[in-house]
Amino acid sequence: MKIIILHGLYMHGMFLKPLGSSLRSLGYRTKIVSYNSVAIDEQQVFSAIDHALCDSMPNVLVGHSLGGLIIKHYLQSRQPSSDLVSHVVTIGSPIQGASIVTRIQELGMGVILGNSPSFGLAEHDSEWLFPQQLGCIAGTLPLGARSVLMMESEDKSDGTVTVDETKIQGMTDHVEIKTSHTSLIYASAVPRQIDHFVQNNAFDK
Repeated sequence: MKIIILHGLYMHGMFLKPLGSSLRSLGYRTKIVSYNSVAIDEQQVFSAIDHALCDSMPNVLVGHSLGGLIIKHYLQSRQPSSDLVSHVVTIGSPIQGASIVTRIQELGMGVILGNSPSFGLAEHDSEWLFPQQLGCIAGTLPLGARSVLMMESEDKSDGTVTVDETKIQGMTDHVEIKTSHTSLIYASAVPRQIDHFVQNNAFDK
């Protein structure tokens, strides 16, 4: 089985190398797809995913933060079968958009987000209607800019994205890990949870 991994906002594929290495140690083939997260070229990143998919075995798409939303747009565009792409795992992804993005735009700082809001970071309502099994991982350690920008702390979050924002109707399973938004990709529990979800259509709780 092959796992294709996409990074989040302001990141590069190199940040995902430890996660890729951990997944390879669990027996998976891996491919990291890197892209410009503030000037997203849809056809370029979609073509990169196309070329990363393996025809001879099932594929799993894994996205951290914005990467999970790019995957959602990819599925809408390409409509791959569940034989080709069997599972999707999002890691700290605001699967229906992020309230912190709305706040950044209200503060007049939207330019720092580039065109990423158009790829799902802007708040929106949707359901998971794709044939792929969807597992959503949320962080619960609130270390990040959220408390400063949002001027509130009542929502459980990873410091950037709230736990509720990582959920969507139609998802297969959801799990919380006590770590912050960026640290999710380095948490040792994440590759183990990805493996458990892929093998069992459920996280290890």
